[in-house]
Amino acid sequence: MVKKLDKWCNTIWLVCLGILGVIVAFLLILNWNSWTPGAKGGAFLAVIMPLHVLEEWKCPGGLHYIYNIIFGPKDFGSRYLDRYPMSRFTDMITNIGLAVIPLIYAVPAQLGGMSNMVAICIIILSFGEVLAHTVVGCYSLKRYRKAGKKFIYCPGLFTAYVLFLPAGIYLCSQISNVTAMDVLGGIIAMAILGIVCVPLQETPLKKWVLKQEGDTFAFTDPKYYARFTDKDNY
Repeated sequence: MVKKLDKWCNTIWLVCLGILGVIVAFLLILNWNSWTPGAKGGAFLAVIMPLHVLEEWKCPGGLHYIYNIIFGPKDFGSRYLDRYPMSRFTDMITNIGLAVIPLIYAVPAQLGGMSNMVAICIIILSFGEVLAHTVVGCYSLKRYRKAGKKFIYCPGLFTAYVLFLPAGIYLCSQISNVTAMDVLGGIIAMAILGIVCVPLQETPLKKWVLKQEGDTFAFTDPKYYARFTDKDNY
């Protein structure tokens, strides 16, 4: 079972996420004039996430490496940077959640009069992605400047600015008659999304991943960051 799950966490899940994104993009185009801003926002996430993850994991990949340096226990040193706290398993769950849960939100946004709430949730998430990747990029530049790094880039930064930022700006331009309840509801929806997709699943699962044999659920290499590291500088 674990071996099959490890295989799923390699590229199969990303292909499935991409297929979902294509289907949702097609539906979004067909229903562009009839869907509310909140429903569009939920669809945006399903379309954006496969491309965002592709950059973080594969092209060039390596977000896990800097993430684990920042959020991993300092006494671990360079150990487990390929799987703790972010592994292929935990990040797969995170990213599927970030694609699917907003799609679920899109239903009440379209049918239940909650368009502004959902749109605000997606706006917070979109601008949050831009901010998070910018901060991580700045940290990367500071950490590896002496190793030859010249830009604030980190895996995921490009799609954050090219896809998330325009999505957030577009939704800001489309919502109207926003009430305090809309803002509160959007914040709560974003809190639920964030908690479910990261700490709720990562906290128990990251320790379980460490107990698995060999390189199960581990990323293969630092990808983008390999050019800046060596045995004396991770």
